[in-house]
Amino acid sequence: MTLSRQLADLVMQTPEIDNKDVINAAKRGVIDFFAASLHAINEKETMKIKQWIIDEGGTPKAWLLGHKTKATAAQAALLNGFQAHLLDYDDVHADVRGHPSAVILSALFASIDLTSADKIYGRRFLTAYVIGIEIMARLGQALNPSHYIRGWHSTATLGGIAAVAAICYLHRYDFLRQAFALAATQAAGLRVIFGTPIKPLHAGLAAQTAIRSIALLQNGLTADCDFLDPQKGFIAVYGEKGSELLLDNWGSEWKINNPGLWFKSYSYCSAAAYVADAANLLFKQHQFELQQIERIDLIFSPQGDSALIYPRPKFNRQGRFSAEYIAVKSLLGEPLDFTVFDDEPVSPHITALIEKCKRSYYEEKQSQRFAAVKVRLKNDEFFQQRIEHPQGSPKNPYSDQALYHKLAEAVKDETLAHQLFEDIYDFPDHEIKTFINKYLIRL
Repeated sequence: MTLSRQLADLVMQTPEIDNKDVINAAKRGVIDFFAASLHAINEKETMKIKQWIIDEGGTPKAWLLGHKTKATAAQAALLNGFQAHLLDYDDVHADVRGHPSAVILSALFASIDLTSADKIYGRRFLTAYVIGIEIMARLGQALNPSHYIRGWHSTATLGGIAAVAAICYLHRYDFLRQAFALAATQAAGLRVIFGTPIKPLHAGLAAQTAIRSIALLQNGLTADCDFLDPQKGFIAVYGEKGSELLLDNWGSEWKINNPGLWFKSYSYCSAAAYVADAANLLFKQHQFELQQIERIDLIFSPQGDSALIYPRPKFNRQGRFSAEYIAVKSLLGEPLDFTVFDDEPVSPHITALIEKCKRSYYEEKQSQRFAAVKVRLKNDEFFQQRIEHPQGSPKNPYSDQALYHKLAEAVKDETLAHQLFEDIYDFPDHEIKTFINKYLIRL
């Protein structure tokens, strides 16, 4: 039996999950997905894609989340994935080295035909979501860190493959092995595009790849090959010699729980969260003034800053992926909210302090990822903070109350936010189309 056949069989034979901890982790992921997505519904980039969808037209069957309307499944997957990832406010998974829910949940919701009479219940939906994250994380473990370091964006390259598994499980389609192959051959996405609106588009394109792959197979195309062929398959091409997808212990412990999803209360790359937390602590303790600072050292575990590709950002939008920008703004106690990361040039006083920043790397015997910020003042005093588990990461998680607050901020209606939060927590017992139709006209 080929590895791809084994993987497809494992997916399709997975029982619906009743483990309370796993289901609760999935519910939290859905809540965070709604919060991240709804925060971005009125952004100008979202509106541009929505207008393109209106102009393109088509038969409306799937939910455009937050827009009180429907679109084709492929259009919905594209827009929902894009807007969920647009503000870099959506969840992260360490094994993926990317953003799983923006792709998988966008594809799952888009796959539900609101014009059909089929009934799908929440427990199967959540199990499909868990399976999607499992595959994306296991592929990430097989390929990373080299895949990411070489310049691939794992959200884009792994997301479509994971999403077809989630969709096939949800709808009980019998062509998952072929769907894997069709999604894998479309896998693409470069990190060099970070800091532009195309980075969040990667999530939408990956979700759309999954939807279109399923539709093409349903309409008679075939992709009868082994996408995990040892010589020419996905792992062989996108990984390094010796890269291997491991399928042991399937279902005994799920990646959505261990290591778990990382939720964010900030609109920048999670790799910068380490320096942000460290710099915020330093600011609270010392209240630095710009003219006091002689030098700022940013110390990372090896490759811990791979996503932070702008050491000297020219525009605020690039600051989402700049350790220096995030550290300097935090050290000065300046805001880092959604409004900061615009297309304007970086302020001269921030640029001046960024020039005093230097990155370095320290490898410890234990491979714990960390970052530290060390500030040296002109009087030769220095202060340092080190962070291993930023706020929101699995070992320093947000509470349900914090997730609710994130959702309520996005919904902007306390009563509606409370109802949505409660309905997601009751998700296993929901019929999904009933849930969607309830919120289609209310969000």
